[in-house]
Amino acid sequence: MLIRKEERPVALVAALVFTVLNALLIYAHYDSFTRGAHVGFWSVFYNHLNMSGYDVFSLIFISCMRLHWNSLRHPLFVLLLLPLYWINHMLMPPTEFNFAPFLMAALLIVCDVAGAVLLHRILRDIVGANRSDAALLTAMFYGIAHVMVATMVPDHFALSLPLLMLTLYVTGKHLLHGTRMPLWQSAVLYFFTAGVTLTNGVKVALAAWIANGKRIFTLRSILSFVVPTVILGAIYIGTQNIIIAPQERSIKRIEAHVAKKDPARIERLKKHDEFVRRQNGEAMTKKVPLLEWSDMTTSRWQSVVDNLMGESLQLHRDHLMEDVQQTRPVFVGYRSFINYVVEAVLVLLLIAGAWVARRERFFLVVASWFAFDMLMHLGFGFGLNEVYIMTAHWAFIFPIGAAYLLRRSTSGALRLLVAALTVWLWAWNGTIIVGYLL
Repeated sequence: MLIRKEERPVALVAALVFTVLNALLIYAHYDSFTRGAHVGFWSVFYNHLNMSGYDVFSLIFISCMRLHWNSLRHPLFVLLLLPLYWINHMLMPPTEFNFAPFLMAALLIVCDVAGAVLLHRILRDIVGANRSDAALLTAMFYGIAHVMVATMVPDHFALSLPLLMLTLYVTGKHLLHGTRMPLWQSAVLYFFTAGVTLTNGVKVALAAWIANGKRIFTLRSILSFVVPTVILGAIYIGTQNIIIAPQERSIKRIEAHVAKKDPARIERLKKHDEFVRRQNGEAMTKKVPLLEWSDMTTSRWQSVVDNLMGESLQLHRDHLMEDVQQTRPVFVGYRSFINYVVEAVLVLLLIAGAWVARRERFFLVVASWFAFDMLMHLGFGFGLNEVYIMTAHWAFIFPIGAAYLLRRSTSGALRLLVAALTVWLWAWNGTIIVGYLL
């Protein structure tokens, strides 16, 4: 992706900020993370990095090719990380130094900068915001709590974000020029976007539907989604047979050995499993794949106030960065009324932007994505107890909606409000994150 002249300051600032954030995370765990000899990488990473329940499985994979994430939900993730494993596998034995955190950080920073540039380009080219507004709103987006955290944790969200931004940008250009999205384009976007996070493939289909209309239902169009789905399925099956099946046999032997040697540990694990079951709420059914991740009992209203529009946007100081699967309660309140005021203002800004942009076809794409995520989280209950870790998949509706609002307005007060919100988000979330890591 070529960076335009006006985007260079955005890219430079983004690169500096994201490098600092990733460096802080590595610095906070340097002694543990860089051990490359005679260690168990599960204990090195899983037992030391605890940031709101984000996975550290990429670091374990790059260190020893053990795969612990759900490969059905992230079928392409393994292929993206394999080159990093090969590089680390060449460097680690002779140096006894684990380069996995640095390799993953480099990948994250590239993706973070690409996401920031693409969001800025969307605001400029598609929405039509001026340069200062586009830069301000890009900064606001990355000041959002769990967007900021996602740029530095070794999970898949930072990889998903630029793919979603690219899909929005490509779709927006077609809508702007009144052209159709070619089938090869939707197929490629779907392959990579769904490959990193399976459910995000639905968003590519929604974008293609809005761009192409009823042509999306032709046989050739349907095949443009079926074929990459089949390929992703083949990658998933190959991953299961080549990596996961032998790994599971090894894990079962280890568990059997531990059960004999330390039965008390098995009892502790059973108690923890019961705690996790209560935290996750009651599923529709445990017998059907995907439906087992549903949650029919967790309060939706409180989830919206405390988590979806709370923790997602502004970090809570209490139970800071704790994992809901370990020690964090599902719901945590703010100490200060100011945080609820900021939350309300951000929601009102989103509603106002959505109202102004309601007839814009491009915003219809963004709104349909947001609606899909809300249906998945609030309706189906997927990840509802930790909905904030999915923030990077939907929170770009805030700057895009606000961009439509600013484009229509000449009010200095409105821009001052957006600037104040941006400063607040960076000051509040940035201070907490830096303090936590240091």
